[in-house]
Parts: sequence; C-alpha cells; structure tokens
Amino acid sequence: MRLSVQRLSKRYGRQWALREVSFTLEGPGVYGYLGPNGAGKSTTFKILTGYLAPTEGRVTLDDWQLPQDKKIIQRLIGYLPEHNPLYAELYVREYLAFRGALYNLKGRALTQRIDELIEKVGLAPEAHKRIGLLSRGYRQRVGLAAALLHDPPLLILDEPTSGLDPNQAIEIRQLIRQLGRSHIVIFSSHILSEVEAIADRVLILHKGELVLDAPLHALPQHLNAEEYWVETAETGFQWDFLKDKAHVEALSPTLWVIRGEISKELQKEIYAASVAQRIPLLRLERRTLPLQEVFHQLTREA
Repeated sequence: MRLSVQRLSKRYGRQWALREVSFTLEGPGVYGYLGPNGAGKSTTFKILTGYLAPTEGRVTLDDWQLPQDKKIIQRLIGYLPEHNPLYAELYVREYLAFRGALYNLKGRALTQRIDELIEKVGLAPEAHKRIGLLSRGYRQRVGLAAALLHDPPLLILDEPTSGLDPNQAIEIRQLIRQLGRSHIVIFSSHILSEVEAIADRVLILHKGELVLDAPLHALPQHLNAEEYWVETAETGFQWDFLKDKAHVEALSPTLWVIRGEISKELQKEIYAASVAQRIPLLRLERRTLPLQEVFHQLTREA
C-alpha cells in the first residue's frame, strides 16, 4: 500500500490552512504527523479521508485517486477523528455491529471480529454498557475498534490517546506499534514522548507547510545539529572556546548540555579544553537531539 500526497493545499478565503504539502508513505510503519494547534493536521486528515475537498493538489492510494475513487479509498481507510463521534444511546457491541454493517460485514464473521477487537483495544470490562455511560478513555477505545473493524491497510488516527489515563495510553501505544507492523498508521499527537516511543518517521507541519519529513533516528542530521552532555570532576569549567559554535546550557556547576552544528571538531575541542584547563571529564556523551527540541526549533515563532 502506498499513500502519495502531492502539493496538497487548502484555502479558506484568504487564509491557507495547508500549502503545497507533499509526502509519500509506503509499506507498513508508524508515522507521526505533528504540528502546533492550527498547523493543518486535522485538515490534512479530513482531505485524506475524503471528508474535505482540497483547493489544490492530489491524493492517491495505490492506483486510486481522490475524488474520483473516493468510495474505494474510504473502504481502505480506518479513521479515528480527534472529536470521536459516537451514538451514546447504543451499547458497545450494538454500535460496532452497526459500523460493521456499513462495510458489508455480517453474521458470525462480524461477531467474531467484534469480540476480537473488544479484547484487543481493552474494552472487555465495559463492553456490556451503553456508550453514553463510558468514560472518555473508553469511548476513545470504541472509536479505535470501529476504525479497525474492516481491517483497513491505512489507519489515520487523530490524537488517539486523548483522554486516556497513563496506563491506558501505554496500552494503546503498544497496540499502534503492533498495528504498524502490518498497516500504514499515520497519527497526530501533542505528546512528543509518545511519538518518540512508537513512530518510525516524523512529519512536522508549521503554518500549513511541511517543515520536516525524516526518520526518527535521523532528526539531528536533518537539522544539522547534535547534542552532548558533559560532566566535569570539578567546578569552574570555562566554555569561552566555543564562542558562537554551540549553545551551552548549565544543568549544575559540573553538568552541561551542549548543542551545536554537527562537526567532528566539537568533541575534540571539548577534550582539548579539559586538558588545557586541567579539569577532568567524567562524561562526554553524544545524544540524539530530543524530538521536543527539534519541534521547538522548527515551529517557534520568529
């Protein structure tokens, strides 16, 4: 399965919600689609699922294209919107049976699929209740089960752990990670540690434009930035030798975080300064730049 988005744009009057966004997702994996509020994440998802027409651009799923093949594409997508629409008066199994019927699922196959998903998403303790009596976290699980009913190859999840307590969120993250082995899963989240835990690749939007598309492990290279944690045996270490080459943040009198452009010389200069100042290093650790720092650099206001 291959999802291709080419120069996707959406305008409301004079305001651009999306502007020439392009990316391709091919094969199973978990893809984090990130951005500040109003960046265009939900707008993108609504266009991908055929609920909203773009102003410009093209969306294709394998050999099918929107809007010509909208009905075919929608049958290949499982969608969990940010504001999960449910029928509060229906029981959990009743609602899932109704949703299954929309995909021509019926009989014993549908019943078995519902049982399987209730177990998979952790709904079993509340499956006997009306949806209106469920907590927000369990309603989110009902929405996720509904999105998975027809076993679509592409899953689009808008804030899938919203409203879940920490233990529930961990379970859903594990499920998303598992689904990513056999599905294309694209999800949004404001919890960056969650994205770091489960995403294979990260796409970041800012003001409707795609500002980053990179594997999670390669973020420092895409920003041309690296991070070192430095710990000294004594206080008083001087960082004047770096001047404008890097940013130095003191965490304690003997512990610092150094961030700068990727350079083979940075590590050597820190070692040389340690020798020159006769202050031994207890630690010089190169770390992957955290996603939070990458996100901040790419989406902060000028």
